[in-house]
Amino acid sequence: MRKYVLPTLFCLLCFSCLSLLASCGSNTIQKSPTGAATPKVDLGEQILAASAQKLSAAQTLYSRFTITVAGTDANGTIESEVWNARPALSRTVILQSTIPTIAETGMITVNNGKQLWLYEPAQKVVYTGTVTTNSSNDTTAAAGQALFFSTILQTLLTRSNAALVSSSASINGHSANEIHVVPQDQATASRFDYDGYLYIDKATQLPLEADLSVQTIGKLTLEITQLDLNPPIPANTFTFVVPTGTKVLPLQQANPTGSTLTLAEAQQQAGYHLLSIPHSQSGYVLQGIDALGAPGNQIYSLHYTQGTLSFTIAEGKALADLPASGQRLTVRGLSATLSTENGATTLSWTEKGVGIQITGQGLSQAQIVAIADLLA
Repeated sequence: MRKYVLPTLFCLLCFSCLSLLASCGSNTIQKSPTGAATPKVDLGEQILAASAQKLSAAQTLYSRFTITVAGTDANGTIESEVWNARPALSRTVILQSTIPTIAETGMITVNNGKQLWLYEPAQKVVYTGTVTTNSSNDTTAAAGQALFFSTILQTLLTRSNAALVSSSASINGHSANEIHVVPQDQATASRFDYDGYLYIDKATQLPLEADLSVQTIGKLTLEITQLDLNPPIPANTFTFVVPTGTKVLPLQQANPTGSTLTLAEAQQQAGYHLLSIPHSQSGYVLQGIDALGAPGNQIYSLHYTQGTLSFTIAEGKALADLPASGQRLTVRGLSATLSTENGATTLSWTEKGVGIQITGQGLSQAQIVAIADLLA
C-alpha cells in the first residue's frame, strides 16, 4: 500500500457529491437604516449555496477532473473520473497520475454500498471488505482517495466564508463568477486550511475550477473538465471483477503502516489522547489498531470484540464535525448522531476537536451508547 503524503484530504473524508449540504457560509453584518445590526449573506455565499443545492438534488453524477499539486511533499497531476449514485455508490478510476505515491495510473475504487474494492494494478492486488455508511460519510478509510474530489467540493461549497471577486472571469471559454474562499470556522481550518478562489459557471451554476493555497500541502488546483448531473449509469458500474492473477487481500491490510498498532504506539503517533475502553472492562478485547492517513492527520480504527459482537471505534481530527443524517442523541454530554444502514449501527460525535465513530453490526442503541459511555 502506498505512502499517503497529503494530510486529511486523502484520509477518511468520504463524502459523496450527492450528499452536499446546502448550508453555506457564515453571515456578514451590515447596519440597517435604523442602526440595528442585520445579517447579510455575501453574494459569493449565495452563489455557492445555489451550486451546492443543485448538486445535492442530483440522483446520479459523473465527473472528470484533474488535480494538480505543487508542494514540498508532492508535485504532479492526477486525472480521474468518478461515477456516483445515491445513496452511497461510487466508482473512481485514476486515468493518469504523475504522483504514484498518492495514486497510481489505473487504480480503481468501487463502492456498491455494501462492499468496497481498492485495486492497485502495479502491485496486482485488490483490497476488499464490507463498508459501513450513514448517508453522508463512509467509515472505510481506504475509500478516502476515491472521494477526494467530492470532499474538496463539499468543503468549498458548504464550509467557506466566500466573497464575490468578479462576475466576468473566464475558465476554458466558460463565463464564470470568481469567488474568494477561506474556511468559515476553526474546525474546518484544522482539517483543511485553504485560501484561494473557486470559479462557478454562470450558466450552469456548477463549479469549474478551484485554485487554492493549502497549508501543509502547497498549491492545489482542481480543474473540473466534465460534471454531469443525473446521467444514466449502468448498474454494473458499481461492481468489480477481480482480474486474473490478482491477489485479493482484506481491506484492513490496506494500511500504510504495514501492520496494526498497539494502543501505546497509536497514542504516541497521534499526539493526542485516543479514547479507548479501559482494561478494567474485561469483557472487551482490543484486537488491533489501524492508522490511515498522513502523519498528524491519521484516522485510528480500534477493533474490539465482546463475546460474539464486534465493532470498530474510529477516531481522528479529519472526522471532526462531519455533517451526518440520523437520530440526534446526547452522548457524554455532547451532541451525537445515530444511524443504521445495511444492518450496521453507527454513532458519531466530536469531542475535544476529534471526531469519533463507533460502528458495529447488530448493535442496539442501548449497546452502542453504553460503549460510548465506557470510553476513557
